[in-house]
Amino acid sequence: MPRPAAILIPAAVALACLPFASSCRPKSHLPAWVQVAPGDSTAAFSGEAAWVLTHKDIQSLISREPMVERALDLFLQKARINPRTETGRLTFHVIGMPNKGEDSLQKGLEHVLIQLSQFKEPTALVGALTESFPQEGTLRIQGRDWPLYVILDIEAGGTKAHIRAASDEKGQVWIGSLEALNRLASKDTLSSQPDAVLAAEWISPRAPFQGYLQPEALLGGLRQTLDGNIVKDLPKGVNALFWSITPSEEKDQPVKFELALAGTPEGINQVTPWLQRLVAAANAVQSAPGSAPELMQEKRRVGLRCTLTSEQLKLVMEKLGQPGFTFSLPGGGRKA
Repeated sequence: MPRPAAILIPAAVALACLPFASSCRPKSHLPAWVQVAPGDSTAAFSGEAAWVLTHKDIQSLISREPMVERALDLFLQKARINPRTETGRLTFHVIGMPNKGEDSLQKGLEHVLIQLSQFKEPTALVGALTESFPQEGTLRIQGRDWPLYVILDIEAGGTKAHIRAASDEKGQVWIGSLEALNRLASKDTLSSQPDAVLAAEWISPRAPFQGYLQPEALLGGLRQTLDGNIVKDLPKGVNALFWSITPSEEKDQPVKFELALAGTPEGINQVTPWLQRLVAAANAVQSAPGSAPELMQEKRRVGLRCTLTSEQLKLVMEKLGQPGFTFSLPGGGRKA
């Protein structure tokens, strides 16, 4: 059995370091998936469904959690979703962090939650869900009772896991184990956390590819395995990190990156040199075309916007100890 949440931690750790409030702040400036994301999420990768469901690199990551892959494939098949034409968004969350030695089937699934949102025909999605899967009780999420549907029950080595889907009438769907769904129901959303809101406001809400890290929670257990990687150098006090990627419509053109971090004033003061080292490392391989990187800083957040070539992207990935992804817009078939 792979390490729990293996489909997300490599992607989130790698991609989160690529360049790029309070609860009363309006949510309109936040990406839609962030507005309802579980507050217990320690890492997330979000992408346009057509790209996520057909991209070989992401499919390889998903396959590291075979039961998660099986549950998602079964749902897509029975709900009659065409991966190549769908316009919605698919988001993978790591919920909480696995404890040392938690490598059982149930513990692995307990930390992965799949979010489907913004699909082009949400009522049809809910209809397909109700027609294809038996209902089994309800789950109270965001102040409402959502019906639960049985996706599959798994038993391996004496361990059982119950995979369910929860859906509202607007077509938002969550897929995960009962344990993961209950953690979703028992926590406030990510948009209720001031630092998460501050950082999320500084990425493009409609960027095709986005992600999130809660550095203190996630990296706290990984620092010993990150020797030589720039991730390990993130200062303490950085509580939320969001990134976005927008590929060019044209072949071989630079990719737009955004990175936003929020936390304590002390942490933000210390993170600026970290950002500057990241840009300098990329520029050492190839000078960035066009305008210079834009750095924005306030007391509790800092943001970086820049463009990277494929060679610069590759370098950043290698420094993080991760293979590079090739980003192209769905349907274009072009590398970023």
